[in-house]
Amino acid sequence: MEVFVFRFTAGDLRKIERQALGFLVASSHCCNELVSLMPYIVFEQSLESTNDVESALILARRYTIDRIIVSKIVEYHDLCQKFFRQDMMSDEFHRDLKKEYEQIATSLKAGDWARIQRNTMSFHYDAKFAAESLDKLDGSHPLRMILGRMSGVTLFEFSEEILSRPIFERARRGDIGEGMDAVARFIVRSIRAIRNFHSRAMITAFTKVQPCFGA
Repeated sequence: MEVFVFRFTAGDLRKIERQALGFLVASSHCCNELVSLMPYIVFEQSLESTNDVESALILARRYTIDRIIVSKIVEYHDLCQKFFRQDMMSDEFHRDLKKEYEQIATSLKAGDWARIQRNTMSFHYDAKFAAESLDKLDGSHPLRMILGRMSGVTLFEFSEEILSRPIFERARRGDIGEGMDAVARFIVRSIRAIRNFHSRAMITAFTKVQPCFGA
């Protein structure tokens, strides 16, 4: 594996303009989280040749990882919007970064389903929303619990049917399969946009304070 390691000190980092510095550190942290979570999607088991219990556990993991990543993207978009609302028009770096962000902003905008997911079942748990979601299901809608002797094979699947399924369906006009595909495309597109945007921002920031860095 070919990589390049750039070493610097806290003092070097503090040479970056103060208001931009906090944003860049927080943005770096978000990128780390997204990179760390991606393998859980890439290497997840296939649903082919699985029994009912195995497929239920795989889908629950997919729902969970997708929810976390989508919520991180929503948070990142909020971070950027807050930073670029600051009055720093005299700062060239801020202006250039804002222009570049505007080019990827549409990639990070999801429908209302993403924020509902973030606010009610991913970073927060909303009991009222959960009860209302159950009310929307037909009385004959099938639900399950899978109870094993180990916690790793115990799954309260009914909660996924009540909470996760409607959100993924909402992402693509009522079709759960298309909704999951749409969410997956949104995740891949957004992570690529965030990674590229932030990498260029860090290179530009270091080049401004240490011109030899970009050589």
